[in-house]
Amino acid sequence: MSERSRFGNVINIEDVEPKTWNSPSGGVEAQSREVALEIGSQDLGYCVVTLPPGKRSCPFHFHHSEEEMFHVLSGTAELRQGDGEGEDERVEVRAGDVIAFPPNTRIGHRFHNTGEEPFVYFALSNRLPHDVCEYPDSDKVLVRRTRMMLRRQPVLDYFDGEE
Repeated sequence: MSERSRFGNVINIEDVEPKTWNSPSGGVEAQSREVALEIGSQDLGYCVVTLPPGKRSCPFHFHHSEEEMFHVLSGTAELRQGDGEGEDERVEVRAGDVIAFPPNTRIGHRFHNTGEEPFVYFALSNRLPHDVCEYPDSDKVLVRRTRMMLRRQPVLDYFDGEE
């Protein structure tokens, strides 16, 4: 909680403890300062993320209900994005760029720091407990409310296991 204001709504990013998360393979590695949690946000998620050179932000994914926006603060990275219609596109993004992913567009995305300096961005999203997130590369689906991660295959019949 912020001590600079009696309302607890003013905080400096340097006062937010960074949390590092990474994949077992080491390809995904990011340091996140979860500002929203520190100052009591209820409906919005926001954080400042730092990607070391050569690392990716997360697995390639898209949301059905959650809306995301990213503002690049420093560095450069490759944004991989695609909607399953044709080849994915790779766009170089740099400081000052704003990238938006409205809900239910099925545009998968992830950042890859291809530069030699840290890539830093501000991430903003609405926090929706009923969101469903898909991971096309690994054929997985996350049901946020239950934190259940599922494979898309095999697809079951509606009456499978029922009398």
